[in-house]
Amino acid sequence: MENEKKLRKKLFQHLEDILDVSQKKFKTENKTDKERRAWARILIQTINSYGKLLEFEELEIRIEELEEKMKNGVLIPLEKSR
Repeated sequence: MENEKKLRKKLFQHLEDILDVSQKKFKTENKTDKERRAWARILIQTINSYGKLLEFEELEIRIEELEEKMKNGVLIPLEKSR
C-alpha cells in the first residue's frame, strides 16, 4: 500500500509537469491551429487522468477509514429496507 502511495505521488508530479508544459505550449502565439489542437488534446487527457487519479485516491482513503472502523468495531450496519 505504501508503494502505491509513492507511485501515485510520482504520477501526480508527472501529470503536473505535463500540465505545465502543455499549457505553455498551448498559449504560445506562433503555433498553428493544428499544433494548438494537439496541445489542447494533451491538456484535456492529462486533466482527465489527474481527475481519475484523485478519484482513486479518495476511494482508497474511504476504504482505509472503513477498515479502521471495522477494526475498532465502530461500523454500524445499515438497516435493510423491506
